[in-house]
Amino acid sequence: MSLLEADAQQCLFYAVAGFMGFVCGAYCQQEVSIRQLFGMIRRDPYIFYHRQKLYPILSTFRTDHEARLWKRSSSLTDKIRNCLVFSLVDSINALFFDRKPPTYTPDLLDLIKYGLPSTENLYVHKDYIVSQDLLTNAPKWICEHLRGNYRKLTTDEDGDALHLRYNDVFVLSCGATRICKAFKREIWRKLEQHVTKMTEKFGSVYVYTGPMYLPSLIPGENWTLEYQIVDWIPLPMPSHYFKVLITEPQLPDTTPYMEGYIIDNKNSTTPSSCELINYLCDIGEIERHTGLRFFEGVQSVVRFKKEKWCPR
Repeated sequence: MSLLEADAQQCLFYAVAGFMGFVCGAYCQQEVSIRQLFGMIRRDPYIFYHRQKLYPILSTFRTDHEARLWKRSSSLTDKIRNCLVFSLVDSINALFFDRKPPTYTPDLLDLIKYGLPSTENLYVHKDYIVSQDLLTNAPKWICEHLRGNYRKLTTDEDGDALHLRYNDVFVLSCGATRICKAFKREIWRKLEQHVTKMTEKFGSVYVYTGPMYLPSLIPGENWTLEYQIVDWIPLPMPSHYFKVLITEPQLPDTTPYMEGYIIDNKNSTTPSSCELINYLCDIGEIERHTGLRFFEGVQSVVRFKKEKWCPR
């Protein structure tokens, strides 16, 4: 082998080694960046909402980031990535930077698995996420994930002015119980009992609750919206409250389903007012009156029929 051929082989070896080093470095940089993005998604609802736009910016190599985020991918590549790349990064952080693998409390992926109805003024609590409406100075909606071991804030025997005092009632009332007439009604107690039974039976229920502001027509006058004075501030009174349930049956060959309810915010003693089925409504009706969008752009396996699983 001539000296020229030896130099050519050496140059080729260096070029291949450099190219492989560049590829490995770019891959590791992508994985570290995506892992940090996943951590931010679990903490920040706004990053969760815009995550699809961030994936291409941080990606050099093609991969299904959404499947990885929701842990739906179990390929050999994912196992190698978790065993080698992530373990190596954790070891380096622990050895040189004294950093431990992060833990996320609360984990937003658990609270907003089925998306955000809106993205205005979001506040995250360990048990729920809420959107604040600055125009009405009241929550716009609240989302909770109830499981089989969920405990109510109070019980029927406590005799509270607001039925059962779930997180949604506690947050939406804002301390102004005279505004939230619906929460004192028997039908609201039945609705919460229904939610409790569904949670105990199926083990996982996502609950969205919020106010609706619909004007009423007074005979001989124009359409009007009622206001109440709270701490010397005039605030609109909700005409109705909605509740949207996404139930996840823990049964083989089943898919989640949705059901929605609208309850008017007034005292009512008519015979039909105590039948929960009379308040069952279409989800689109709630979306049309509130401007919210439920279950949009996350997964596509929720059905809108409940006859098979919802007991009467």
